[in-house]
Amino acid sequence: MVSVAFAVSSLSMGGIERVTTTIANGLASRGFDVTLVNLSHRKEFFPVRTQRHLRPGWLSYNWWRIKRKISYVFCGDDHGYTWEPWIRSQFKKGKYDYIILNPDFFVFYDIVRQLHPESKILLWMHNNYDIYVDKYFKEQLKLLKHAVRESDGIICLESYSAQRWRQLNGNIHLIYNPLTLDDQGHRSSLLGKTIAATSRLVKEQKGLDYLLAVAESVPDGWQISLAGDGDDRGWLQSEIENKGLAGKLTLCGALDDDALDEHYANASIFLSTSRWEGFPLVAAEAMSRGLPFVSFDIPAMREVTDDGQYGFLVPLGDTTRMGEVLGELTDDADLRRRYSDLSLERVKDFSLDQVLNKWAELFNE
Repeated sequence: MVSVAFAVSSLSMGGIERVTTTIANGLASRGFDVTLVNLSHRKEFFPVRTQRHLRPGWLSYNWWRIKRKISYVFCGDDHGYTWEPWIRSQFKKGKYDYIILNPDFFVFYDIVRQLHPESKILLWMHNNYDIYVDKYFKEQLKLLKHAVRESDGIICLESYSAQRWRQLNGNIHLIYNPLTLDDQGHRSSLLGKTIAATSRLVKEQKGLDYLLAVAESVPDGWQISLAGDGDDRGWLQSEIENKGLAGKLTLCGALDDDALDEHYANASIFLSTSRWEGFPLVAAEAMSRGLPFVSFDIPAMREVTDDGQYGFLVPLGDTTRMGEVLGELTDDADLRRRYSDLSLERVKDFSLDQVLNKWAELFNE
C-alpha cells in the first residue's frame, strides 16, 4: 500500500485547504495510506477522513501563538516564531513513500528532506509561476528555487506554470483541481437576469476595480451578484455606493454550498475579473451549473476554457471588451445556451474521479 503525507499549515477557510482535504480524503477512500499533517490547532472548516491526522497539541500550540503575538507587539516582528518547530515535531515520526508539500512548506524543504530522506517529496504549486516568483516568494526566491530543483517533482494546475517550472525540474505533473461542489446540483435555466461572480474580496488579485468598471456597463435590468468575503469588502461597498452601482452590483457575502448552488442556478452568466489565479474552483463550480463563462485571458482561465474553446476570454484589463461580451450574452439566449452546453462538457474533465485517477497514476508510477 502506497503511503502519502499531505502537509497543510491549517484547515481554515480557503481554496488550498479545501482542495487538499478533498484529494487526501478521496485517496484514502481508494485504499491509499494517507496522513494529513496539519501545523495548526485552530478551527477546522473541512472534514478529515484520512487514516491519520497529525496536529500540534492545543496547549503547546496556543502558548506558541501567545509568545509569537507578544514578540510582534513588543519587538515589532515575529520572525523568531516560524513554522519550523511544528514541522519538526509533526514530521519526526512516520514513514512515507510520498510527501506532498503545500506552499507554506516550500522554504522548509530541507528540514522535511532531512527528516525523511527516504521519501519522494513533491511541491504542489497552487498558483501561477509569475506570482510565486515575482510576488509571494520574491524575498525568498533562492529558497523557493532550491526546493524546486531538489524536490522529486512538481505538481502544477495549468500548462503555463508547468512549462516555466520545467526549466528547473524536469519531473512535472499537470493535475487539475477537482470540482468540490456537489455534482447533483441544479442547472441554470439561463432565464434570470443575473450575472454570477464568486471570489474573495481582495482588490488586486480578484480585480475588484475592474469589476466596478464592468458593472457600470451592465445592461439595464441585469445585475452582477458577487458571492464571497474578504479584507476589501468595506472598500468595495463604499465604491459601489459612491458610483451609484447599488442596482448593478450586489454583495451576497460568504455562501455555504447549498446557497452557492442557488447562487449559480439563479444566474445566467458567470463572470471573473481576476488578474491571476492558480486553478479557480469557482470557475468549475459555475460551469457545472451550466453557466456561460467570461473572464480575462490569464493562464488559469486559458486552462479552464481550453484556450477559449469553452468560454469567452478577454484581454487582461480590457473592461470595455468585457462589457461588450456580456452585452452579447445578455442579448442572445441562444448564445447563452450554446456556451452553457460547452461549460457542461468541459467540466467533466474536472470531476473528482478524473482528478483522483491522475493522482493515483502519479503514486503508482
